[in-house]
Amino acid sequence: MILRIIMTLLLQSPAPVQEEPVKPSRGYDIPIIDLDGASDRHVVVDREQGQYLGHPSTHLLDDGKTIIIVYPQGHGRGAIVMKRSEDGGRTWGERLETPANWATSVEVPTLYETDMPDGSKRILLFTGLYPIRMAASSDEGSTWSPLASIGEYGGIVVMSECIQFEDGRVMCFFQDVGRFIDDSGKATSVFNVYA
Repeated sequence: MILRIIMTLLLQSPAPVQEEPVKPSRGYDIPIIDLDGASDRHVVVDREQGQYLGHPSTHLLDDGKTIIIVYPQGHGRGAIVMKRSEDGGRTWGERLETPANWATSVEVPTLYETDMPDGSKRILLFTGLYPIRMAASSDEGSTWSPLASIGEYGGIVVMSECIQFEDGRVMCFFQDVGRFIDDSGKATSVFNVYA
């Protein structure tokens, strides 16, 4: 009898309502705009038949409209290509001449601007694996130094982020799985973040 009452109650009870999980509030709203179908807004920066071009790093100059872009001539590796836009990225010039040893890059390049103690600015370009190398420009990317080693260590996508403190010091971050930090070639099972 008790079993029959429980089953009757279960059969008569409405199905539980599935509630949507509550998403935590970020405290701000970012609108999402899908531009995939807006081909009139697409800009091709570069194209090379049969060649992967990607992993760009960009830097907007102080005039608010000139952009420098660098990227490897290959999937995450290859000679560093540099181009410039003077109209906020609507159009791009031809590939620019770069120091000869930029062709020896074997990783993704990254760009960062730093303020120097004398009030001037420098744009830094990093490229990784072993050893980490850097190039610099003190004239808003018009001319560059060759890539030069800045330490007996390396990593993947160096530097993935740089922060400059008020006192002028710069802290940069990158990650590695142990293969390139000391050129051992031995990977660990964990990605490590270095600063």
